[in-house]
Amino acid sequence: MIRHVVLWRLKPGNGDAFPALREALEAQRERIPGLVRVEVGRNVSPSRRAVDMALLCDFESREALAAYHRHPAHMETRAIVDPLAAEHWIVDYEI
Repeated sequence: MIRHVVLWRLKPGNGDAFPALREALEAQRERIPGLVRVEVGRNVSPSRRAVDMALLCDFESREALAAYHRHPAHMETRAIVDPLAAEHWIVDYEI
């Protein structure tokens, strides 16, 4: 199993978009084969080094993760998320 973690810092003024972002990200689970878990969280830490939100996904395999990146549902979600993000970081690891 592969865990895919994405951390975002949103552009200023986009904090109110979190509910819509969460909904779009969570909806991928039912649409993308091999995606077995989706968790989306909003930061509660006041640290200046903190990011605004996180996505944690578990995939059945590396192949499922690779297919996710090309899946039309993921592209639709990126079209919603990417314009609101100032920066993002990704890590993928085996669990």
